[in-house]
Amino acid sequence: MMKFGIFSYAILFVLIPLISTETSNLNCYVCNSNVDEGCDGDSVPDVYKVECSARTNPYCRKIIQTVDEQKSVVRTCGSKVGSKSCYKTPGKNNAQVCSCDFDFCNQATSLNRQERIMTMMSSIIILTITMLIIR
Repeated sequence: MMKFGIFSYAILFVLIPLISTETSNLNCYVCNSNVDEGCDGDSVPDVYKVECSARTNPYCRKIIQTVDEQKSVVRTCGSKVGSKSCYKTPGKNNAQVCSCDFDFCNQATSLNRQERIMTMMSSIIILTITMLIIR
């Protein structure tokens, strides 16, 4: 029979609250620009802040969709992300869908791949120039 000392109970007392539960919470913006004023801008009003809970892997989503040449923005909660964090559907009626997993991440304008590469390259160039000047 295994005996637990006071130290073993202390470790259990500390570790048990750290065990994650089945439910995860994430804060996202939830709105639709067709009916919610300010939902389509880069600065979303606080009134659209919602705590999203899902059984596993909660995500915030921002969907920019074009239907019959009408553009709208939908911000919502999701429970899973696909293999890509952002993707775009083809065709005249299309949608650009981006998913993220930190609080209120579906507010910002999403950057496409070229913009991300240019931002990264610019940062590297600025850092290199700064390092050369400091020397």
